[in-house]
Amino acid sequence: MSASISPAAEVQRALWGGDPEGWAEFAETHNRPLFEAVLGATAVGRGTRVLDVGCGTGLTLVMAGERGAVPAGVDVTGPLLGIARRRLPKADLRVADMESLPFADESFDVVLGVNSFQFAGDAVRALGEAARVCRRGGMVGASLFAAPERSESTAVHHALSALSPPELESDHAPYALSEPGGLEAAMQAAGLIVEAEGEVRLPWAYASMADAVRGLMSSAGAARATRDAGRERVRAELVNAMKPFEDPSTGAVTMNNTFRWVAARRA
Repeated sequence: MSASISPAAEVQRALWGGDPEGWAEFAETHNRPLFEAVLGATAVGRGTRVLDVGCGTGLTLVMAGERGAVPAGVDVTGPLLGIARRRLPKADLRVADMESLPFADESFDVVLGVNSFQFAGDAVRALGEAARVCRRGGMVGASLFAAPERSESTAVHHALSALSPPELESDHAPYALSEPGGLEAAMQAAGLIVEAEGEVRLPWAYASMADAVRGLMSSAGAARATRDAGRERVRAELVNAMKPFEDPSTGAVTMNNTFRWVAARRA
């Protein structure tokens, strides 16, 4: 139950949390249908002790609480966790590395990693930690992007990645487990028994280009690009990448994406 932070987690800590309010208002909220799907697949309900690994600003846990669950969460980025604490003042929320969770064995009924395990330095180790703190017979649920070609926002990812040196590509790799069967294989390697999987079509719909830029600028991909190319260059590239998805009559920006989820049981 070490509280140590791995080098990979330190990289993520530096990239996330530059605009936590922007993330909560303009980015995280678009993922509600995905969060609902993962909560349903793992049967989160009244009295469920649920841990969200990489909980960010806490919307998944808010939704779990609305189902009557007992929420807890970890994230490596303090500013994001600060918003989660305001939303969930009674929840057990801790700054921690997903590869070294600060909880005893079998502390939870359900452990979630909603768009998080792909950012671990060692995804199998992180999933093994999720399994360790989940009770026997409990569920581990995870989600991430489907294959890159199935999401329109991949155009944004490519535009931002082009602003950073190729040798730093691993700093932000949202598709690290997105190949068919990749997440399932990692979960099985961690000793979990895969029971169900599914997809969610997820439109990222912004009222304006300004809102879209604010939401994307709060992401780790934009933070990495800003570090390497500067804020104004990143904003310009974002606008250019999202122009094809802007409605000329309303100014709204919509990118249609596909996410996958997998639910597995701890033997």
